[in-house]
Amino acid sequence: MCGLCLPHCPTYNKTGNEAESPRGRISLILGLANDQLQADEKLISHLDNCLLCRACEAVCPSSVQFGDIMDSARSTLAQDNSPTEKRISLTQLATDKSRQRRDAKLLWLANKTGLRALGRGLGVTRAMGLERFERLAPSIRQPHDWRDYYPSKFDHQGDVALFIGCFGDMFDQATLDDSILILNACGYGVHVPNQQTCCGALHQHNGDSQKARQLAQQNLDAFAQLDIAAVISCATGCGSYLKEYEKVIDTSLPVCDINTFLSQIEWPDSLQFKPLTKKVVVHEPCSQRNVLKETDSTYALLKRIPELDVMALPGNEQCCGAAGSYMIDHPEMADKLQNDKIEAVKLTTPDFLVTANIGCALHLGAGAKSANIKFEILHPVSLLARQMHPQA
Repeated sequence: MCGLCLPHCPTYNKTGNEAESPRGRISLILGLANDQLQADEKLISHLDNCLLCRACEAVCPSSVQFGDIMDSARSTLAQDNSPTEKRISLTQLATDKSRQRRDAKLLWLANKTGLRALGRGLGVTRAMGLERFERLAPSIRQPHDWRDYYPSKFDHQGDVALFIGCFGDMFDQATLDDSILILNACGYGVHVPNQQTCCGALHQHNGDSQKARQLAQQNLDAFAQLDIAAVISCATGCGSYLKEYEKVIDTSLPVCDINTFLSQIEWPDSLQFKPLTKKVVVHEPCSQRNVLKETDSTYALLKRIPELDVMALPGNEQCCGAAGSYMIDHPEMADKLQNDKIEAVKLTTPDFLVTANIGCALHLGAGAKSANIKFEILHPVSLLARQMHPQA
C-alpha cells in the first residue's frame, strides 16, 4: 500500500484516479473480500479497466503478486456476472481450431481479392459492427496446416516443440514459419503437436479460471510425451502465461521464449546473415519486460544482422494498450496508450519496428494505419529469417 507503483500504472497516469491504480484496486478488492463494498457496476469497471501489464509488480518493493490478486478477484466476480458478448466471441474463437482456420482463409481471400478494402470503403464492416476487428486484422499469407515434425537441416542438436497458440496461428503464421526455419538451421528438430490448444491466458484474465485450467491440462498432455529441450513460444503474452502453469495446475512446462532460446544456444558457423543498413526500433511487450524479464534477448538476436541500427522505442516502460482482449473491450483507453507509442515511433523514424508479441503487433499496426505512417512491424525472428544467407 506504499503507492510507489502508481507512476508506473498506465490507467492511473491517464486518469489521475486512485481507483484506477494498483493500490486503489487492491483496496477495492479488500473491501469486497471483507464485505465492506458491493460489487456494483462502478467498482467492477475499475477492476475491469486494469490492463494486467504488471508494471506495478516489476517495481514493488514488497513483491506483491498483483496479477494473481487481480485474476482471483475477476474469477470471483465472474461467478456472479456474465461476460460481455465480445469476450464470449473471443474466448470461443480461441479454442475453435476449425473456425480459426476458416476465418483465416476468409481473411486471406478477402485481402487477395480486394473484398476487404471494398467492404471497408462501402461501410459494410462498420454496419456489421466489425470495424475495430477489421482494423486490427493484418494482411496474412495463405494459411496452411502444420506437420507433426520438422527435422533439423544440419548437425542435430536436439528437439524442441513449438507452441502455435490460437490467434498466432490465425494472424501470425509467418512468425511461426520463420521460427521453425531458424530453429532447423540451428540444428533443432521441431515438433508441432496437433493436440495443443490456446494457452488459456485470455480465459484466466477474463475470470474463467476453470476453463483456463482445462486448457492448461490439455497443453500439458500434448507436450508431456515428447523428448524435447523446451516448448518454444513465439508470443511473449502466451509464453509468460505458459511459464506460470505451476500456479494454475501445479505442474510446469519447460517453456522458453524463442528470442531467449536462440540467444542462449550455440549457433553453427555456417549460419550467417546479410547486412542491412536500416533502422529498427524495439518495442518491449509488458509480458516480456515485466513477467519474463527477458528483453535483452531481442537485442542480442538483432546484433547478428550486420550494419543494422537498433534502438529501444522510447517509453517502453509503459503498456501499448493491446493487453490481450483489452484493445477490443476498452477501445478508448487502449487507443490513448496506442497513440503514445505511435508518437514515439514518429520521433524515431524507423524502417522497422520489432515486437515479440502478436497482440502488440496488431494493435500498433492499427495505430500506424490510422496515423498514416509507414514502417514495417514484424517479429525479431522474421527479420533474422529474411536476412539469412540462402546457403544456410
